[in-house]
Amino acid sequence: MTPALGVSTVKELEGALRGRILLRSSDGYDQSRQVWNGMIDKRPLAIVKVAGVADIQATVKFAQERGLPVAIRGGGHNVAGSAVCDDGLVIDLALMKSIRVDPHARRARAEGGVLWGEYDHQTQAFGLASPGGAVSTTGIAGLTLGGGFGYLSRMYGLACDNLISADVVTAAGEFVIASENLNPELFWGLRGGGGNFGVVTSFEYQLYPVQQVLSGIVAFPFEMSEAVLKRYRDVALEAPDHRVWFAGILQIPGVGKLVAVVMSNFGSEDEGWRALRPIRELGSTVLDTVATVPYCVMQRQLDANSPKGLRNYWKSAYMSQLSDEVIGLLVAAMENTPADRDQIMIESHGGAISRVAKDATAFEHRYAPFNLGIFAVSTDPMLDQADAAWARKLYQQILPNSTGGSYVNYLSEGDDVHTAYSDARFGRLAGIKARHDPGNLFRFNHNIAPA
Repeated sequence: MTPALGVSTVKELEGALRGRILLRSSDGYDQSRQVWNGMIDKRPLAIVKVAGVADIQATVKFAQERGLPVAIRGGGHNVAGSAVCDDGLVIDLALMKSIRVDPHARRARAEGGVLWGEYDHQTQAFGLASPGGAVSTTGIAGLTLGGGFGYLSRMYGLACDNLISADVVTAAGEFVIASENLNPELFWGLRGGGGNFGVVTSFEYQLYPVQQVLSGIVAFPFEMSEAVLKRYRDVALEAPDHRVWFAGILQIPGVGKLVAVVMSNFGSEDEGWRALRPIRELGSTVLDTVATVPYCVMQRQLDANSPKGLRNYWKSAYMSQLSDEVIGLLVAAMENTPADRDQIMIESHGGAISRVAKDATAFEHRYAPFNLGIFAVSTDPMLDQADAAWARKLYQQILPNSTGGSYVNYLSEGDDVHTAYSDARFGRLAGIKARHDPGNLFRFNHNIAPA
């Protein structure tokens, strides 16, 4: 039987908040329960639009006293849709948008409802940036807690590697600070362990001087996919830290299939143009947007490929190598897909990511040179089953050439979270969970049950 919240019960919680509560009958409820992945259709009992730490503490204690499950919403961009739940409470951080930049210390503190595009806009006022996502509409919270790969990661590490401290409300409603010196074990778990341990109300990041960057997309006809991906592999493996490469086979409705390479070069402009030659020399380009652009323009250049509301099912695998065999499998899989938006994406890792000690954070996958994403994307619910089957089949085909590990931020609903962590790391995270959330209140995530 679906639980209910009586009028008097709701008023009791409302009286403890600066923010507001949306019930199923409230205006704006349906809009507020929608997340980035159009496949997710959850109906919480109430969405609590919190305005600060006190609101979060009051909501957590309210939920604990009544045995109500709780989901945490930052940016709502996670493919698994864990920002919402059925028949529980959603703590929605969307009103918590404060960003404070200290340009002298090169640090910034941002609240949990901030998106990367908002964070970048503020930090770029000082010519500074932190490693963040490759899509500007992604929330800082979920991306950082799962690791956080982006354009700056080969130079400066993942988002979680640049987290200096975090403010957290635990399952008991207590406010704690996590850093290298305060609650260091919790701090370790927050950097890669996902949203398992509490509501992170604000994040303090390291900043770096970044303004202009040579960046853009070079696309070719699908028929050139094998040649382009092999060339991409070679240039990516040889790249210095200040250059990052992405590649993918995309489908654009009305246009068709393309193979594309994205380069971002943070070194000298001349060096960047020279690095691009092996790609351009392949010829037959159908798109070439490479130019020197402001950092925020670069951060938005892939946004159009990730609009809100499409139906997404993802699989991911860290690759020990990008062999000719794997490239052949990827191209063959893209020749016939269930949906006309299905795509594959390859990120080049290495650099500063691989120089962080393996046990320094909860993030597991330091040494794989590539991360492969298999993205089943459509607008048609009738294609969900076939699309997911297509992604799972390709994943199984490439698995022997992978490390066997997956990126927790790319896990879909129902995927095994254990694939993101070794047994030892998973056990350590389960111990942290037991200390800070023994009742598993925060279970709408890629859940690590308390030890």
